[in-house]
Amino acid sequence: MTEYPESQSPSPQPSPNGWSTWPGASSATAPAPNFQQPGVYPPPPEFYEQAAQRPPVAPYPSGYAPYPYYPPQAQYPGPAGYPAYPMYPPYPAQQAAVATPEPDTRVRLFWPVVSAIVSFAVYAVAFGWQFGLGIMALLLVHEMGHFVVIRAKGMPAGLPTFIPLVGAFVTMRRSPSNARDEAEIALAGPLAGTIGGVVCLIAYWRTGLPVLIPLAYYSFLLNLLNLIPVPPLDGSRVTGAISKWIWLIGLVGVAIGAYMTHSLLLVILGVFGGYQLIRRFGESGSNYYKISLGSRIMLTLVYFGLAGVLAYATYMLQPLMGHVGGSF
Repeated sequence: MTEYPESQSPSPQPSPNGWSTWPGASSATAPAPNFQQPGVYPPPPEFYEQAAQRPPVAPYPSGYAPYPYYPPQAQYPGPAGYPAYPMYPPYPAQQAAVATPEPDTRVRLFWPVVSAIVSFAVYAVAFGWQFGLGIMALLLVHEMGHFVVIRAKGMPAGLPTFIPLVGAFVTMRRSPSNARDEAEIALAGPLAGTIGGVVCLIAYWRTGLPVLIPLAYYSFLLNLLNLIPVPPLDGSRVTGAISKWIWLIGLVGVAIGAYMTHSLLLVILGVFGGYQLIRRFGESGSNYYKISLGSRIMLTLVYFGLAGVLAYATYMLQPLMGHVGGSF
């Protein structure tokens, strides 16, 4: 194909009858010899008679395909004062290489296993290997409740990581889509932990092993405390879908408890929870917290019902702790 400099572009050559003949056209696409373009619109009938004399356009050679058409929407940012350059998408053969990567759903074992070994060693030294093994199992049951529901909702999650004398946690690698999903994930842990405590009670009635009573008691107590509506506890995630005012009630309760017991743990929980609640209280009017009334009622019944069951079980097991507490 012949290219012309801009200053030497071909121009139509007028003919005596007012038509124009275009020179320099390719033989593959040029009209028949002496074919003339009309100088007016619409063209006269003779133009269409001459159009029948055009040779057919040569097809693409064998093994070649037409160049793809590129949409002009996306653009590279150009220098200041200059228009942006158009950005073209990759060829189809390259699209797979630049596709959006899938979320990482692998389950890593190193830190969960190492933290479990270290936590068990600390509990075994402090309370004996039987209680240490039992409390590790109950913490695992609680956290696996979170893990199973997270995975059931199609979100990636890591296995439980243990913190000696504090507890354990499961990491979510993607935020829930709404407050209902977050509340259901948060409730799954205390529900599983309550079942673990009930299993300890049943095992005690069947075997008489003394260590099972303290394990059941601490399972009920720890899951009850975990329902306090203050971050980062599960209760704050559940009550976020019920009413934001429950957060303030929980924070006031933690402040009173810290004042009366002088517990450093409650002080830290109050300070950290207060900071988190200020941020979440400002976000409570977003669409994230707008769920159906039926879902709100269901979460309210489950949350307060579970808290009542755990409080009653803890109260009923309190007298038994004095009888078996030092015998394991």
